[in-house]
Amino acid sequence: MASPNFSQRPTCTPQKKYVESAGTVLFYLATREICVLHHLRHDQYILPKGRRNLGESLATTATRETTEETGIPCRLLPVDLVSRLCPAAETFDVSDEPRLFKGVCEPIALQTRRVGKGEIKVVWWFVVVWWFVVVVNEDEAGGRHEDGYDVEFYSYDAVLERLTFTDDREVVKKAIELNSSSYGN
Repeated sequence: MASPNFSQRPTCTPQKKYVESAGTVLFYLATREICVLHHLRHDQYILPKGRRNLGESLATTATRETTEETGIPCRLLPVDLVSRLCPAAETFDVSDEPRLFKGVCEPIALQTRRVGKGEIKVVWWFVVVWWFVVVVNEDEAGGRHEDGYDVEFYSYDAVLERLTFTDDREVVKKAIELNSSSYGN
């Protein structure tokens, strides 16, 4: 049996060497804005994300961490997504090719980051929306959020200028594209 043709040497990273996280691009659809966390100590503008708890789904991690960090209740936003996922179990088409899935709540992107010597951080990104109807106090974004952060909202164009990291800007571009193609927002 022939071995697979890998362009790079495959690696196996043991659990103790990686951190698995999930994060979101949080849309406030009423104003066409996106939520950003201003990390005060480092003066960085970042997206909400955090580590997955044992036994927790990635989707649950993404919404839990977003709500904890921003104080804003959110839910996954189903989008039309081209993915290499297999279709539902009742179909037999399991070819490994991109296909369009309509109205799904799946990760839209995956990032890997080096965080230490031989250690990596894996971040799965989802699209979420602010779903709880509240009266917005212009001085506060929502409920209680994590200390050390300011919760800020920016227009779709301004958020791309504000975010500190290029990878985060790429995730937001993809989320805006998916939101626009799915809903026209």
